[in-house]
Amino acid sequence: MCLKVAEALEERGYTVGGVYCPEVREGRRRIGFDIVDLTSDDRYPLARVGHPGPRIGRYGVFVENLERAARSILEALESRDVVIIDEVGPMELKSEAFVDAVREAADHDTPCLFVVHARSNHPLVRELRGGREDVILYEVTESNRDELPDTVMERLIGWLED
Repeated sequence: MCLKVAEALEERGYTVGGVYCPEVREGRRRIGFDIVDLTSDDRYPLARVGHPGPRIGRYGVFVENLERAARSILEALESRDVVIIDEVGPMELKSEAFVDAVREAADHDTPCLFVVHARSNHPLVRELRGGREDVILYEVTESNRDELPDTVMERLIGWLED
């Protein structure tokens, strides 16, 4: 959904930055996740099976790469029209620098699209899910995932044009 929003915004002339975290597969088996910088298209590991970093399930997290992602988020806040952070979940929350960057993004004037983990109990995620007046929450479901990118994009353009 986030990539569809980013592409639609860019087609309309807006600049988009931030990060997203796609899964990585070997054949049919998921072996981890990467971080992709939306500004530079740089791609680097977030988590891998067998990596010795902090654990989330069977994955070890590359905390140093989350710190790199945090810097990308902060740079995008100053240089892009919209910032996307997909996702703010258990792996990403292993880095204080990432948490601080997300918190700064939430408080910044730049419109942001956050994907938050549905069951996370982290204080930052709870705040983004319901503790702020300046946040609009959408739940992505199988029945709305096709039209939701248009809804989100229209809302973001509304903010940008106000």
